[in-house]
Amino acid sequence: MPAMRANRWGILQIVNMGTLISTLDVGIVNVSLPRMAEQFSVSLAQIQWVATVYLLTMVALLPFMGKLSDRLERRTVYSWGFFVFGAGSLAIAVSQGFAALLMARCLQGVGATMIMANSQAMVRMVFPDHERGRALGVNAIVISAGTLAGPALGGLLLAFVDWPMLFWINVPISLAACLLGMRWFPRGKSDAAKSKFDFVGTLLLAAGACLLMMAAESAKEQSSFSMEAAIEGIVGAALLVALWLQGRRIDYGIIDRELFRRRQVWLGNASSFLINVAQMATLIPVTFYLQSQLGYSAWAAGALLMLQPLAMGVVAPFAGWFRDKYGGSSPIAAGALLCAVSMLVVALQPSVTAAGIGVQLALFGVGTGLFQATNNAEIMSAAPEAKSSLASSLLALVRYLGQIAGIGLATLFVGSMGATGQSADESFGAPIRILFGLCFLLCLAVALAGRIVPKDRPESKAASG
Repeated sequence: MPAMRANRWGILQIVNMGTLISTLDVGIVNVSLPRMAEQFSVSLAQIQWVATVYLLTMVALLPFMGKLSDRLERRTVYSWGFFVFGAGSLAIAVSQGFAALLMARCLQGVGATMIMANSQAMVRMVFPDHERGRALGVNAIVISAGTLAGPALGGLLLAFVDWPMLFWINVPISLAACLLGMRWFPRGKSDAAKSKFDFVGTLLLAAGACLLMMAAESAKEQSSFSMEAAIEGIVGAALLVALWLQGRRIDYGIIDRELFRRRQVWLGNASSFLINVAQMATLIPVTFYLQSQLGYSAWAAGALLMLQPLAMGVVAPFAGWFRDKYGGSSPIAAGALLCAVSMLVVALQPSVTAAGIGVQLALFGVGTGLFQATNNAEIMSAAPEAKSSLASSLLALVRYLGQIAGIGLATLFVGSMGATGQSADESFGAPIRILFGLCFLLCLAVALAGRIVPKDRPESKAASG
């Protein structure tokens, strides 16, 4: 245990490697999709499944992998996750057909799930409570760097190499992380009680999430909610309700009842869901408006959008330090309140300008910088050690479900933006203000809920694990 504590910052760097390759990969894949579509002779709508199937794999398997990791040695599951991710990247790079590409992308998603289900749990295991905020603040910098660098790095590399090389890069990084993880990560079996796996709940979650994501993709492609998208969304939501009912009926469900009896866990996850809904629901129309209405190039729009992750990366370490010293209630509430105020910058403007959008993005970035690392640290500290991998996986799951819901919300309100025959004011006037106004209410609800987060300071004791 003393050696583990001495190496905790080195262990954090391995965790950061997993975060970096997963965030970089999303941006790199998105910029390489047109090249892939050309090589495999498929439409752009079809090639989007390269991105979608990766997210679906993670959403479907995250709770299952979290429960599995709590029963096995986390060190083994986490380290081998890097190996599986690297193997998937290798398979993508050498794929000779579109079906093989999708299967390889699923394999890569399995590896990413093994990593993400345990990343926050590894931080909890090796860092005492009074240092977790700082550790997760550093991790937030890596998230910001990966988000910023992914599209730019992918675009730069594609100017000199073909798209398979973008996946070859993951192979040596993943192998190195796997070997370092097996060497540095703490050993030891989990103390979690052996219970049945909720296979029915896993299938309900997978099917429900798949239908919701298909509904969001259909609506995004058609720029409005079609009957097909509506049916997919309703059935998907019904399956998630069935998942909740299934969890109430058994004591080993993937939506763990013991975990969600803890106020900081359920309140923190609900708050994270709402913040992610607001973030995705407002990013999509802003990105479209900058290019279609204000005439910004894709590069210029991307540069302005960088304000959000850049502000988040600057603020997150301070928020983590503050939480470790004084508790998490204040930065959680202040961060959500700043996110809410940022929505008013657009909702109350007489006309939407690039300057106003820039202010909104920066304010929201500062808000999420205060909120995210602090909220994650509070959730992980409140979760029992024996279920920390499940808590970590649910954090990631909630983030992705929030993003899916945000896409649907954006399409519902501004899906017809830029339609032929509509002026900028007609397509971006009242609907966008209603959307930003609704997101203001979501963020304000999180800010008010943050006031009931316990104000206790983190305990200055050794990490458990």
